[in-house]
Amino acid sequence: MIIVKAGGSAITHKSEPYSPNESTIASVAEQLSQTSRSDGGMILVHGVGSFGHPLAKEHDLGHGYDGTEEGLMGAMFTHYWVDELSQRFIKAIIDHGVPALRCRPTTSFVTKSRRIVDFYSEPIGKYLEMGIVPVFHGDVPADRDQGFSVLSSDQIAVFLARHFGARKVIFGMDVPGLLREGETVPELGFGAIPEFMEFVSDNNDASGGLQKKLQEIQALEGSGIEVRLIGLGEPGALLRAIEGEVVGTLIR
Repeated sequence: MIIVKAGGSAITHKSEPYSPNESTIASVAEQLSQTSRSDGGMILVHGVGSFGHPLAKEHDLGHGYDGTEEGLMGAMFTHYWVDELSQRFIKAIIDHGVPALRCRPTTSFVTKSRRIVDFYSEPIGKYLEMGIVPVFHGDVPADRDQGFSVLSSDQIAVFLARHFGARKVIFGMDVPGLLREGETVPELGFGAIPEFMEFVSDNNDASGGLQKKLQEIQALEGSGIEVRLIGLGEPGALLRAIEGEVVGTLIR
């Protein structure tokens, strides 16, 4: 099985709220249509970018339900807009002949202090048996400590990889892998992730989102699961990564 995570920074325009990157979405759909899903299947996870992050920040959803109507409605509007992006994304994939099915994180996962602690997996397993591509995204599921939480697509991708024993996880970003001094780092060991995160924190051009992504990825150490970070804007990069070609940054 392969997990493909399409980053929100790649499939939306971050500087413009509710703005999908139609060309990248179409490219992802086209490349997925050329892949074989016979080897254990595929799960697709996508970020929410400009459809989710601005609202989550505005309503401080990371701290959960604050007991106010405003906070509750903030979570509902955030869920609505990430649903809107997911529907557009899945429509493009279906239009390219790939049987993709949206799986709602709000009814699949339960978190505790913003970490996944429960997962209803039976439907996902059945979909995979039928050759369907389940599609997840970042969302605001129920949280046992704080009412609801902001659950990142990176955490979902890593959790699903471990749960289903994926052989590979591909993280598609808006840059062609991990960068150092503007150049792609071809390979990084799991043990070198903390040092690279320090480099990221000192680099004014790097986002805090990358640090969080690497923290999630580090949980795959010792699992035998290969991780590859690629640029979704690079023509054919996703297809090449799925087929095992050298592209982007390999973490193992």
